[in-house]
Amino acid sequence: MMMKKHSLYILFLLMSVAFVSCDDYVDIKTEGRLYPEETENYRYLLNQTSIFDASYSLVDVASDDIEMRKNYATYFENNYGTSDYYRPFKETYKWADSVYYAGDTDNDLGVMYQGLYTANVVITEVMTSNNGTEAEKASLQAEALVHRAYIFLDLVNIFGKAYDAETSETDLGIPMFTEPTVTEEVTRASVKAVYDQIVSDLQQAINGGLPATRRGTEVGFPSLASAHALLARTYLYMGRYTEAQAEAESALSLQNSLLNMEDYIDTPDSGWPRRIENPELILSKMSISSYKDAPALLTLNDELLNSFEEEDLRYQLYTRPISEMTYDQVSGGRAYCEGLLTGEKRNAGPTVPEMLLIKAEGEARAGDTDAAMTSINKLRMTRFKAEDYVPLAAADAEEALLKVLEERRKELMAKGGFRWFDLKRLNKDPRFAKTITHQYIDEVYTLEPEGDRYQFPFASSLFQYAPNLEQNP
Repeated sequence: MMMKKHSLYILFLLMSVAFVSCDDYVDIKTEGRLYPEETENYRYLLNQTSIFDASYSLVDVASDDIEMRKNYATYFENNYGTSDYYRPFKETYKWADSVYYAGDTDNDLGVMYQGLYTANVVITEVMTSNNGTEAEKASLQAEALVHRAYIFLDLVNIFGKAYDAETSETDLGIPMFTEPTVTEEVTRASVKAVYDQIVSDLQQAINGGLPATRRGTEVGFPSLASAHALLARTYLYMGRYTEAQAEAESALSLQNSLLNMEDYIDTPDSGWPRRIENPELILSKMSISSYKDAPALLTLNDELLNSFEEEDLRYQLYTRPISEMTYDQVSGGRAYCEGLLTGEKRNAGPTVPEMLLIKAEGEARAGDTDAAMTSINKLRMTRFKAEDYVPLAAADAEEALLKVLEERRKELMAKGGFRWFDLKRLNKDPRFAKTITHQYIDEVYTLEPEGDRYQFPFASSLFQYAPNLEQNP
């Protein structure tokens, strides 16, 4: 660290070392590396939930689920438009070439690369640590592999192109560090290389002796179910639907409980199950920046809102009139409000509903119409009052796929980038390719299916440490 090397780790390692060095159980050796040496100390490193229980916050704002109607955009501009604090929200909504002012840092990216550094320390060193069994060491390494895979998967879908088997070897992904070095020059690995690493990490983790599930206060720690679930998500984004379905089924064989939303109709705000109480959550990955979770910011598009049946409790309970969110300062439209119910930030971690959706999509794409509808109806049954529930039916696999994707959009709205990532992957299919628009007051912005702004720009401050990092166009 005394040498000025071109590495993202220089920024993030400084913060990571500062965080752990105050704990008397960690031994810091020279040359910018951590050597805890004792097996139990790697457990302490993995207990840093502030850097592991984390997902990128801004990504939902870019999708077609969000719409800032003119009156709300005017209200926002008058009250927050000149605020450095809120600028990233506005610029992301506009798909701007620059989200952060020159010199400003991308805090979310910083936190996730801190987590990556610490995960790499554990992955590369825990197996040679002292006074632990081989099973204990393998399980700790498997936890770190799951965390690393999640970081890579989240970030490659934000800053890199959607996976395409024909172009992934040359498509730019993200800086991909797999060792805790501070001397490696920063360049972007290909999308294929990143996905290959994700698959390898998760396959190794599955065989690493993880506990079957994690519940309660341990839901932020990886389990076998979470490794299968993230591999299902990975294969889905790769278009490997048969494998995605199989991994989703493996996750569901370990964890398959659903919340019955009818039970919470009269529950007050902040009284809904938090993540440590939510049986649907397989692994917690909360959004990092709290200001981007303000419900009024996540104002929803009419196309999305109109896709809900009136009786759908996801519409009734997870969305509210904008007037309620802005104390009657703005009217018209509705905003996402699940955060008010739980008192927590949005969570992009894998869930039982997501696994049912992946399973159903795999079944529909394989031509199994009845199985796809059975899977999707198992989820829908818990999203309506019993008296209002009507099962979905489809005439053929094509209709089943359309209905599965519609349910996926409704179930996963504003939860951590799912819609944005789906737009990117589905744009590869002419049946689903979509041009989307955002309006901000009188300005209209258009994003074509293969538009460059589907890849987020890196904050300019990174380039003083990484001059060879290639910016997205």
